[in-house]
Amino acid sequence: MLNRIEQALNTVAALAIVALCLLIVANVLSRQFLQSGVPDVIVLVRELMVPAILFPLASATSQRAHVAIEFIAQHFPDGLNRWIAVLAALTGLIVSTTLLWAGWNEFAKTFQSGSHYAGDFQLPKWPSRAMFVLAIAMFELRLIQTLIVDLKAALTGRPAPKTL
Repeated sequence: MLNRIEQALNTVAALAIVALCLLIVANVLSRQFLQSGVPDVIVLVRELMVPAILFPLASATSQRAHVAIEFIAQHFPDGLNRWIAVLAALTGLIVSTTLLWAGWNEFAKTFQSGSHYAGDFQLPKWPSRAMFVLAIAMFELRLIQTLIVDLKAALTGRPAPKTL
């Protein structure tokens, strides 16, 4: 089930990147030929960055595709590397829980107040806050799974799987 949700999030992220490209090109062309940019382009780009950057986090976590300093870790014993992986997952959970809590509070505040961006479109602020919460919640679920898998590997002395 998580894999399907992650696939959907990755698809939305890819569509957000395409939309960003089209929006920026349209803005450049509009400024060049019409002497006027796309209305609210800065707000639209800022809002599209949330799914473009954050939606793939859970999938990257399940693939263990985050940046790692392997040239240092290769000099450590396997047992130590397994415990470092547990510590990394635990640290990630602490940070992501803080982000999730803050994101939820921001979403609730903007949703209840009905706040919006000033501009031609008067775009509401809450949708990007909701996307942030969704992305971090999915990331946190994968971190919990990673912590469990890595802790089991560290305790048993067996290697953790390459993907979750």
